[in-house]
Order: sequence, then structure tokens, then C-alpha cells
Amino acid sequence: MRVRLVSVFTLLAAICMICFAIGIGMELASSRTQAMVIDRIQVANQFAATASVDPARLEGEAQSYFEQTGNGVLVIAGSGTVMVDVGVNRADPRVIEVSHNAHRFIPPETLYPWSTHPMVVGQPIGTSQQAGGVVVIAISTSATRRGITDSWIQLACVTATALLAFGGVALGVSGWILRPVSKLRRDVDALTSTLPVRRAEPGGPRSRGRGPREIVELAVGVASITRAVADLAAAERKLVVDTAHSLRNPLAALAVRLQALQPMIAQDHASATFAGVVSEVDRLTELLDGLLASAVADAAPGHAAARSNTSDCDAVAVARDRVDAWHAAFQRADMTLTLDATTEVAEAGVPASVLAQILDVALSNSVRYAGRDAHTAITVSQECESVVVSVRDDGVGVSPDELDQLTTRFFRGAQATAGGSGLGLPIAATMAAQYGGLFFVDVAEPCGLVVTASFPAAVAPNLTSG
Repeated sequence: MRVRLVSVFTLLAAICMICFAIGIGMELASSRTQAMVIDRIQVANQFAATASVDPARLEGEAQSYFEQTGNGVLVIAGSGTVMVDVGVNRADPRVIEVSHNAHRFIPPETLYPWSTHPMVVGQPIGTSQQAGGVVVIAISTSATRRGITDSWIQLACVTATALLAFGGVALGVSGWILRPVSKLRRDVDALTSTLPVRRAEPGGPRSRGRGPREIVELAVGVASITRAVADLAAAERKLVVDTAHSLRNPLAALAVRLQALQPMIAQDHASATFAGVVSEVDRLTELLDGLLASAVADAAPGHAAARSNTSDCDAVAVARDRVDAWHAAFQRADMTLTLDATTEVAEAGVPASVLAQILDVALSNSVRYAGRDAHTAITVSQECESVVVSVRDDGVGVSPDELDQLTTRFFRGAQATAGGSGLGLPIAATMAAQYGGLFFVDVAEPCGLVVTASFPAAVAPNLTSG
């Protein structure tokens, strides 16, 4: 592709420069021809002046001029008598035409290196109204044609040098531009060779004629990688869902059998062990439920598709409902839960069920890990074009080094107590992103943790009175 681009650019530059050089060459030939004609007309005027003043000197000067320059001189008197004839063919039609029309200027033809005919100029003796004869000079054009040829050779050398320089610059620039493309293509080829998805042929009917072959191959490789990544992601989600579903059935059966055993060992010393086994079964069930929720959240459509199929909600009303629902749980944990709303209504572009689930995750973590006598507050505010909902507690919090990992699946902080799957915050972050929201976890001041979700504010209908 690099050579192809250089060839195209060099060809375009060559066409432009050749056209430019041809124009300059024609102008050089024309200017040299005009200079030669003007010089010979001046010589003819000198001979005409000599013929009028001192005819006796005319023949000697004409002979000397012919020997020095090789240009013939013909002087004809007004009576038709030939006064001087040195090196001129009087039978030449051009000589006859110039002799009869000496008072009228006839533009000469432009000389080129391949021109062979001599050039003839004539000047009248005296004025054009009272012409006393005519002076005709047959000009040898060999020296002028050699000069034109030399100028053209120099022009051709300059043009060829410029083309070589342009080609070198174009080669270097194209190499600099295409070097990342070549490296990317090699990396893509190396990666696609390991993919389980069959790579499409670059010369297929859809890709044919759509650009350079290298770019087409790169596009095909990227498409193959994209398709493979999408297939792998779908396979991963399917594996999680299938695994979770498969494990739930034996866990459910185990839970049923444990419940059947409970009356039999109620008075036995193994009751504590039995309670621990039931707790672990409940924890595994919670973990599988979290995996299922995570897989469903990852497989949900993106923001644009989800936003078009959902309704907005009043974030204040949702937060008030969650405070009522979690009030008893916080009382049992010797904690307090309050709502702090800076506005009465805050319409957010997210479904009420999604916002409620996000708040449930934050409230569940708070009631489980904040500690006794901690205070948790739900804050709802509207800032510019966003609705911000946060859950803040003044409990034990987490280490700042662990903040970035709290939204990582299965991560549980060093201060975490027994229970929990490490999937709640990652699921909440995924659900917030699907509806164009932002999700943050940060350290609260002076202590504790704050979980914040921000969503675009719903556009209020434009009501105008008729």
C-alpha cells in the first residue's frame, strides 16, 4: 500500500510538473526567438542606413557580417537593382514574400530544437511611404536552436530532480503515516490467527472495491476480533447463567433435606454444626443469585435502547419508600436511617425498580458493615441536568486503598464481616451505567462510606396555555 500511495502521489506530481515544465519550455523558446528576431531587425536597420548614406561600403560590411554570423544579406534598391547578395537564396518563397512586404511586419514562427527552415526578416530602406529598397537577412537558427535545446535540457533536469525529491519525501511521509497501520495489521493478524472464529476473506464480494487491500484486510481482522469478543462475552454470560441454574437445584434439594433433619437433631450437640451448614447453604444460594443478577445486568441493552423502553421516576419518592422498607432492619442493627431531600420532586431518567435496587444494595452494605450506633442518610438533590442520590453512613468505612476494588466482582474489604457475595456494588454500577448514570464509592468525612448514583434529569413536558 505504501508503494501504491507513493506511485499515485508521484504520478499526480509528475503530471503537474510536466505541464508546468512544458509551459516554461514554450515560453523559453518564444522569448529566445523574439530576442533573435529583434537583434536581426536592428542589424537590418543598420544595413538600410548604410545603403542610404554610403552604398559603397555596403557590400564589404555584408560580406564581413556573413563570414562572422553565417547570416545571408540581400539588399535590393528601389529600382529593383540588387545592390548586395551574400548567402541568400532569392528563389526562396519566404525571401520573395518578405522582399515584397518589407514595410509590413510579419511575425516569425517560434523556433524549436527540431526546426530546420531558416528565418527571414526584412526592413525597408527609408520610410514605408517612400521606400528606397529593402534589406533582407536570412538568419541561421542553429545557434538559437542549440540554446533552446540547452535550456530545455536544464529544465528537464530540474523537473526530474524535483520529481525525485518529491518521490523521496512522499515515500518517507507515507512510511511515517502508514507505520502504525502496518504494526496494527501485524498485531491483528497475529491475534486473529488464535481466534476460534473463522476469519472472513478480504476479497469477498462485500469488501471488494472498498479501498486498499491492506486497509480492507485490517478492517476484516478487526471485525473478526469484534465478533469473537462478542461471542466470548455471550458465552461467558451463558456459562454463568447455566452454572448458577445448575447449582441452584442441588442446593435447593440440600436445603430441603437439612430442614427435614432439623427436628431430629434439635436436642443434639450437633445443632451448632447444623446451623453453620444451613448458613453456608444460604450463603451459596445468595452467591448464585448474585451471579444470576450480574449476568442479567451485563446482558441488558445499552443506555440508548434501555432509555427508550423505560419510564422516569421520582427519586425522592423512591428514596422515601426505601427508608420505610429498611427502617425495621436498621432498628434491629441499632442504627438509624434518615432521608434528606433538597427538593420535593426530582424526576430522574431511570425506572423506579432500578433505582430501588441500587439503593437496596447500598443500604444492605450499610446495615451489614457500618456497625452499631452508626447513622445512615439517603440524600436526594437535583444539580443542573442531573439527579444525584447518595447513601452516606458514619460507620467503620473501608480503607482508601480498597475503594477502586469495591465495584470489582467478588471483592470483599478487609473490614467485611461474614456474609455477602461481593457482587452487590458491581451489579449496581452496571445497572447505573445502562441508564446513562454514574456510580461512585468514596470515603465519607470524617468517617464512613458514601455511595453515590447520578442520573440524567427527566425532561419536563413543555406545557403552554392555548
